[in-house]
Amino acid sequence: MTERTITSARGRLATMQATIERQRDEQVRARYPSDDAMAWPAALVPAHRARLRLLAARRQRAFLERLRALVRTVRNTTAEDDDRTLDAPEELSALATRVVIATCSACRGACCGNGGNHAFLRTRTIRDFIAAHPAYSDDEVVEAYRAHLPDRTLQPGCVYQAATGCTLPRVMRSTICNAYLCGGLRRALLLATTDTQGVFVAQRDGDAVRGGRLRALPVLAQG
Repeated sequence: MTERTITSARGRLATMQATIERQRDEQVRARYPSDDAMAWPAALVPAHRARLRLLAARRQRAFLERLRALVRTVRNTTAEDDDRTLDAPEELSALATRVVIATCSACRGACCGNGGNHAFLRTRTIRDFIAAHPAYSDDEVVEAYRAHLPDRTLQPGCVYQAATGCTLPRVMRSTICNAYLCGGLRRALLLATTDTQGVFVAQRDGDAVRGGRLRALPVLAQG
């Protein structure tokens, strides 16, 4: 990618960001006249048009075959043989968790869609799971992951990508799943403060901006 291309792309992104910020300001003034618009960070996320469909048997077979291969590899190697992966991310604060939920639930997981029939699982992920469950046989490890497969998934998408989000517990996911933040989400997190009321989320479709609405931060149960 040339410097000119990069500059042009940044310019288009800046234009779209300015567009959604104007839309955000208008909606905040209309619905929450007493709120400061900055209490609603604006996040531009990818458009994701995947549809909810039954998880095909061939996809489930492909996933389980790969998972069994990963388990066999882990049993016959050491951690030094694992591919290099990201380090586990720090735990999100309560505020950051709320911002992530409000933003990602609007996006419906465009980034997750790349998980396809592998769910980003690597030997390191499976090795950590086996270390946490040393008594599990190979079949029990595979069954633990199979049990979380939903009946219906977003397609194209990850085998664990259901209507309500990822059905795989966070501790069983790959590091990249737990660590990745798209540009729009990173921006919203950087701007979030204790005064943040929610996030204005719009979708990027090429160089066009689609939708755009205020999403109040969810209230999470304590304890």
